[in-house]
Amino acid sequence: MQDWVFPKDERELTPELLTAVLSVDRPDVVVEGLDIVDAIHSASGRASTADRVVLDLHYRAGTAPDDLPRRVVLKTMLIAPIGPPVMYETEVRFYREIRPTVPFEAPVFFGALFDPASGHFGILLEDLRERGAVFANVTVDVSLERVRILIGHLAALHAKYWESPALEAEFSWMATPAGGGMEEFFRHVLPRIEAHLDEDPWRLEILEPIGRSVPELHADMVRIAAGPLEQGPRTLLHGDTHVGNTYLLDEGRMGWLDFQLSHRGCYARDLTYLITTVLPIEQRRTHERELIAFYFDELKRRGVTSVPDMDTAWTLHRQAALWGLVIGWLTCPTPNYGREITEENLRRLTQILIDLDCLEVVPE
Repeated sequence: MQDWVFPKDERELTPELLTAVLSVDRPDVVVEGLDIVDAIHSASGRASTADRVVLDLHYRAGTAPDDLPRRVVLKTMLIAPIGPPVMYETEVRFYREIRPTVPFEAPVFFGALFDPASGHFGILLEDLRERGAVFANVTVDVSLERVRILIGHLAALHAKYWESPALEAEFSWMATPAGGGMEEFFRHVLPRIEAHLDEDPWRLEILEPIGRSVPELHADMVRIAAGPLEQGPRTLLHGDTHVGNTYLLDEGRMGWLDFQLSHRGCYARDLTYLITTVLPIEQRRTHERELIAFYFDELKRRGVTSVPDMDTAWTLHRQAALWGLVIGWLTCPTPNYGREITEENLRRLTQILIDLDCLEVVPE
């Protein structure tokens, strides 16, 4: 049992707790005081699966290095974790062990705690607004040039670990689509999805043209997770690549947020989810093949030789689309992002299933 506990209200955060969050990675730092600047709760329309508390920290003189700012963001779950603990442990370990070498822009990490017994966690990160970050979502146009930048980021990460022995040697703790702790959540998430449908009947209106019941879609997703997304060309994945997890900095630089669903699996899980959510439906129809080809060119430029042929890649693209719909957005409560963003994501993810006859490539 840990000797620290995250409170249920941000107003009960203490200097001692924030010192503990920093202590693993910065053992000499002592927090003597804190000011709460903002609290962004999950299910508020401004955050998804975690609370974010913006803090100004006051350090004991002489204990804070120059690279530790006063303004930070604490990512946590104040009341109780809403997902399986492996999600939160994964993000803590991603920032601590993988973030220093990722080949793309991501928030600067200062320290973290995770308690496996309770699932409670806290991660201290930079406040990206201090660098003028603009956060993307499906209601904001993202140019094809910037989409290619994001695809280039994924290709750089994927190329680094493409079919690599490191996936087992270094990342055996990390989940896969069909194992490592997340599979139980995925297999038993249907009641949560059905509860969201009861609360928001308009979701069923969007799904109706697919011609398949939600339990059937969920069963199809489970088969895809255990088959193509587990067995296809494997690498290290961001895992949650919808456009809402990206941000824009000055001079056109793009970055990535939220690594709770990082795992080992088929590259298409990341690529298809990004293409489907970042582009309006007509743009996706026009450009998805060329963007997949661009991704493979980026892999080859980084030394990957064993890329799938386009027929295989297209099948994986069709299969991966179902994952994005069922796990990406049918599981997500509307209040997390608001109706406008939730509805547009569901429309885009539903339409790709129809456009590409994706259910025809679900494994038996």
